[in-house]
Amino acid sequence: MTTSDQRRPRVVMLVGNFIDGDSRVQKEARSAAEAGWDTYLVGRSRSGKREESELGEVTVLRPAESMAATKYRTYHPRRTGVGGLIAYSTIELGKVKHQRQRIRQSNLAVERELLARKAADGMNPASKLVDEAVLAARALGVKAAGYWIAARKQALDHNYAAVQDSPSTSSEQRKVRRGGEGAVWDAQPRLVDFEDSFGRAADELEPDLIHANDAEMLGVAVRAAARAKAKGRTVKVIYDAHEFFAGDTRDNPTWAPAMAAQEAKYLPLADAVMSPIEGYAASMVEFHGIEKFPGRKPPVLVKNMPALADLASAGDDVPGVRGALGLAADVPLLVHPGSVTNVRGLQTVVEALPELPGVHAALLVGRRDGYVAELVAMAAELGVSDRFHLLDYVPSEELTAYLSSATIGLDTLLHTPMHELTITTKYWSYISARLPMVVSDVKATSELTRELGNGEIYVAGDAASFVAAASKVLADPSAYTGVYTDETLHRYSWEGQAETMLELYREVTGQDPSAL
Repeated sequence: MTTSDQRRPRVVMLVGNFIDGDSRVQKEARSAAEAGWDTYLVGRSRSGKREESELGEVTVLRPAESMAATKYRTYHPRRTGVGGLIAYSTIELGKVKHQRQRIRQSNLAVERELLARKAADGMNPASKLVDEAVLAARALGVKAAGYWIAARKQALDHNYAAVQDSPSTSSEQRKVRRGGEGAVWDAQPRLVDFEDSFGRAADELEPDLIHANDAEMLGVAVRAAARAKAKGRTVKVIYDAHEFFAGDTRDNPTWAPAMAAQEAKYLPLADAVMSPIEGYAASMVEFHGIEKFPGRKPPVLVKNMPALADLASAGDDVPGVRGALGLAADVPLLVHPGSVTNVRGLQTVVEALPELPGVHAALLVGRRDGYVAELVAMAAELGVSDRFHLLDYVPSEELTAYLSSATIGLDTLLHTPMHELTITTKYWSYISARLPMVVSDVKATSELTRELGNGEIYVAGDAASFVAAASKVLADPSAYTGVYTDETLHRYSWEGQAETMLELYREVTGQDPSAL
């Protein structure tokens, strides 16, 4: 037991998601705690209220979140075009004005009824004429107000729809690319909200080390370290870069430049950089000139690989993908877990199934609408619905064991800048599950597959090429799985990666919990 003067070094891991589905940060936190670090994993709260729980020896903290900046941006759409000059400034104001107009219209009917009753009770004819004229004028005013309110609300609705279709204006995009903090916060208000909640948590916990996952946490971590320094405490910062934003292709046009701007500003104040992808690490060095920072070494690779301990603990309790489908052991089964979008190349698999008689394909998916539904419809058109299957996600700690009963693991990425640099998490799961692979010819994945000899490569998006590669592996799977030695499995497991992460912790902080 340590004294108060010898408290265990504390690491606070920040991640801008809800933690539950993030296998990487969960493994990082468990490994740090097992190595003796007093570990806090800080993520988002679904309830918006402060929540605390345990993940093994890790304290999971989800601080209270108002998300005030994000809500303001959502309900105060930009005023665009001529209509923007008359549009209501907020959705709430538009609703209030519309409600009041409905009441005014209802009141006109009430006032007509009151006037009719007065007339029936013997109202003076002259007074009746005056009251009728006043009521008619009021009705015209209410009608005119209705047109005006409708026009302003229509302009507001137009602005709101424009925000959904294009979250940022071209002017805003230019400002974000220049890196101005105000422009970045306007375009991505969640950064302000994260500072409000995660920054307070970092101050409260008084860590020795902040492990910032993703760019939205980098500024939060650096500012917390600066506040601690002003109070006489030393807090080190490690930035865990999960993405390379120069190659980002997501729909929100300001997200990537905003995150790149965050990196450019705050990276010089981070004490070390980690990355799960070799291509990202190399590209960051070139893009940000990391090697020019005083005393900074290149990003350290800590890949998001499966934990062998999870595979061992799963044992025989996991029925596996084959059992879930009720397929016999000799039925060829192709498997793909993870995100399904048009750039993942899974259309190629469906197109290839008619040329692979008797072969089944299973996708593990989080939802079944959108592009997934399009693939299902395509399978029906091609007459292979009985061999094209959808299954739900399984817990990350069970995934490797779940996949191991398949015949081949698929990695079907199409050519995009990010995909050329990426080795997907599923690739490491296939290795741990000892599955041979069929992969597309994107750069990083195909190079590693050639190096290991654990699968065949096809031309991305080419069904005929896919059929040839899959047929070759199906003819002799053992020719590819023989490369999976115990040494290979350890090298491509989380246990091997955790050692690298913990060594970086020791280097950066100069502290070793095992010495206490």
